[in-house]
Amino acid sequence: MSKKQQKIVWAGLFAALIPSVFAFGLAWPNSEAASAKRIAVTNPTQRQVTPALFTPRIRIWIHGDDVHPHAIHAWPGKAMLTLENETHADISLQIEGPLPNLTQLVGAVNLSARSKRLQREIILSAGEYVFYESSRPTIRGRLIVEPR
Repeated sequence: MSKKQQKIVWAGLFAALIPSVFAFGLAWPNSEAASAKRIAVTNPTQRQVTPALFTPRIRIWIHGDDVHPHAIHAWPGKAMLTLENETHADISLQIEGPLPNLTQLVGAVNLSARSKRLQREIILSAGEYVFYESSRPTIRGRLIVEPR
């Protein structure tokens, strides 16, 4: 290749390379435009409610003569309740919530004998709850929801 042809090839490469480097530089995460965008998003005056990174899990095992665990501690808000059936019979978990001078049934979760486990999302407020299997109401566990 002659010197003249080499000059033309190199000039063409630079002409094509300069705009692509400029465009790539704007899209690069460490560029000034990206950091200005990051600063705008993380500005404390523009607080946005972000969803929780995880959902707390509460697991309850129903056995033929007991419920486990006997006490569960949780925070207010959404939680994923997992009910495990170890009895090989139909069960109904009753959850009673606190009210002044009485208790109120907050929810019931029914699980057939054919199913081993059931998951359900629940919303908890602060207070102390009692849970039990409806056929054995004397065997109880406590769910203690403490404010953060």
